[in-house]
Amino acid sequence: MRTLYHSAGKKALAWALTVTCYACSASAVDVWTTPNPGIRHLHRTTPAPAEFHALVIDLDVPGVQIRCTPPRERWKSTSAYARDANLSAAMNGGFWGLFGQGAEGLAAGGGQIWGSDDAEHGFFAVTATGRAFVSPPSDVVQASRRRITDGVSGRPMIVDSGHIAQELYTFPRTFSREPRSAVGVSEDGRKVILVTVDGRRATSHGGTLTEMAQLMIELGAVRAINLDGGGSTTMYVGGEGGVVNRPSRGWEREVINHIGVLAPAPAAAIAPVVQATPASVVAEAERAHRVPTRSGDVEQGQGTGMRGWLRARFGRFAAIDRLHLGRNREVVVPVLSVAAVLFALSAMLWVVSRVRRARSRSLQVRES
Repeated sequence: MRTLYHSAGKKALAWALTVTCYACSASAVDVWTTPNPGIRHLHRTTPAPAEFHALVIDLDVPGVQIRCTPPRERWKSTSAYARDANLSAAMNGGFWGLFGQGAEGLAAGGGQIWGSDDAEHGFFAVTATGRAFVSPPSDVVQASRRRITDGVSGRPMIVDSGHIAQELYTFPRTFSREPRSAVGVSEDGRKVILVTVDGRRATSHGGTLTEMAQLMIELGAVRAINLDGGGSTTMYVGGEGGVVNRPSRGWEREVINHIGVLAPAPAAAIAPVVQATPASVVAEAERAHRVPTRSGDVEQGQGTGMRGWLRARFGRFAAIDRLHLGRNREVVVPVLSVAAVLFALSAMLWVVSRVRRARSRSLQVRES
């Protein structure tokens, strides 16, 4: 069990509260901590089973601000990005291309815009005035005109106007249980909510996009958008020991960009608040737990559906993330992809030539 409070003076108290809470209800617990002024951390467990982590960030607190990844800091693990930039908290960010390994949709950090918004992706961003907002994929925005300084791409919208976004009901993977990451904002753009859910393991099967949306609404988000998830899903809280969730691959993945939080150091230790998870959330999680999963072994960490089936059989061979290539992957991965295509074509040509030779020999035998 992870220690919920890093301060030596409160470590024993946090441990005792956590053990007591889990003893009372091991499958439905909310634990609230305040690692820094302006940052509140929720760790929620449900009977699905699922483990959620959420950061509620108050930009009205002096010294609290959002910092997304500038281009020179891309392709780091979330914890490395946070430590290198001396951040209080961080989460993985937006999407990237499979072969080119470049950012898809908007990417900005430190006032540098290095990815353009497009019609496929929406985004989360912060302007020069410090206001945070979420833009849907249907709106294509020129970042410089909106005075965007920091941002990451996402899709689809999960909360719109304070309600579950309608596009979720037509999105292909809305109801699959996966590790996920999302970001939301309040009506005035002064509160930012970061949410992750662990998945592909026995104690947390993942969450649906509707569950992510419901948690966002509960925490005050008026708009929210889904970010890159799966093996990328990682949340870092420096005041609580580092990475607070459990990445589904068993190790931290290097991702193209991140959402970071700068915040003042705590003046005094604040004890965790332990309470029962809301009854409506528990009821929905218990219903989800009774729904049979599709192909793929959730209990063994493979997810569901065809993607889960592929992970179960070939997931251990996908070792590119273990190489820690950093920005070198933008060269290495395309080269390996081209090499793989050329090898496949060569193999096909070799097979075709062998078949032709065999046919010509059989014809010669018949003629003779």
